[in-house]
Amino acid sequence: MAELNWLICANGAWPIESVWKPLVHQADVIIACDGALDQCLERGVEPHRVIGDMDSIDRGRYSELNKTIEWIEIKNQENSDLSKALHHAARHASQSIDVIGIEGGELGHQIAAYFALFEAPENTTLHIGTSRIKCVKNTSLILDSIEIGSRVSLFAFEPSNGVSLKGCSWLLDNEEFKPGTRGLNNRSVASTIQLDVTQGAVLICIETP
Repeated sequence: MAELNWLICANGAWPIESVWKPLVHQADVIIACDGALDQCLERGVEPHRVIGDMDSIDRGRYSELNKTIEWIEIKNQENSDLSKALHHAARHASQSIDVIGIEGGELGHQIAAYFALFEAPENTTLHIGTSRIKCVKNTSLILDSIEIGSRVSLFAFEPSNGVSLKGCSWLLDNEEFKPGTRGLNNRSVASTIQLDVTQGAVLICIETP
């Protein structure tokens, strides 16, 4: 089976069922980040792999799953378990990488999730509530099936050039975009949004009303 669609479950609060359940159904590979295994099993989701330093779970409790789950233990404390999972997925020919479970918990881990997105492949999407967050790095992104009136916010990870935005109330046309709050609270006026970034990295957040 081609491992095209990946779902990474981090050990934070999950979005609503209408968001996470379709992601589970379309996933070819489901990864639980360490302690997120419990959350998966509570929802009837059996991941294919568990990755992390394994400091949040007792593998002995899951002896019946040892034959069906691949355990990938990585002791490196310099990277979060989410970052480890993203790097693991990036080494494979994945079509999409979706991430859930990054809400709540320690503030540092929540902030780290956004910076992990900066390091992740461009086909990675964070799901928070009913919102989608992606990072556009030196490329163009077209998002379809956007509900008109959705809140659209842009944040530059670094000074970025050649930034253009179409499909929103306030357009950008080949502009320089710097870290700050300039891109906060735009609105979609079309079902398709296009963001171009010639050089740099810009975070785009789509919040469905």
